[in-house]
Amino acid sequence: MEEEHLEEKILLEWEASERIFVKRGKKYFQNLFGVLFILAAIAVFFREFLLALVLGALGFFLYALGTTPPGKTKHQITSHCVNTHGHEYPWEELKDFWFSKTNDETVLHIDTKHFYPGRLFLLLGDVKKVKVASVLKQHIPLRRRPPEDLLERLSSEASRRIKLG
Repeated sequence: MEEEHLEEKILLEWEASERIFVKRGKKYFQNLFGVLFILAAIAVFFREFLLALVLGALGFFLYALGTTPPGKTKHQITSHCVNTHGHEYPWEELKDFWFSKTNDETVLHIDTKHFYPGRLFLLLGDVKKVKVASVLKQHIPLRRRPPEDLLERLSSEASRRIKLG
């Protein structure tokens, strides 16, 4: 009987993109690099060369993300843990979960009890969120309203007001 309890069973498994991908156009990158160039020029004027270098690296990073499509990854919910991106997160380390919608993609958010990673983001792909919720509710609670800290409010407000493309 005890051996049966220790045996790990896969409750739900799916494959989805590693991250949300939005193909960016030429105008977006022109605007982005224009803003970054002006900020870098101001930084150089004030002899903040490291800041100018960081802005250049940020521009390259955003260009790479905007032009390279993501790969696929496998997500598993088992009787012992959530397994994603090759890492296992036991139920004892997870707090709660909720769903959000970003660029027509449904995202599953799972908060962890540890500082790192803090929150897991899993794209659902073709799997239904009702199915995922019914499996997860057996182990961790569903949060109706996601927590929003100051940094999240500021970034969402900035992205709402400043359109690059």
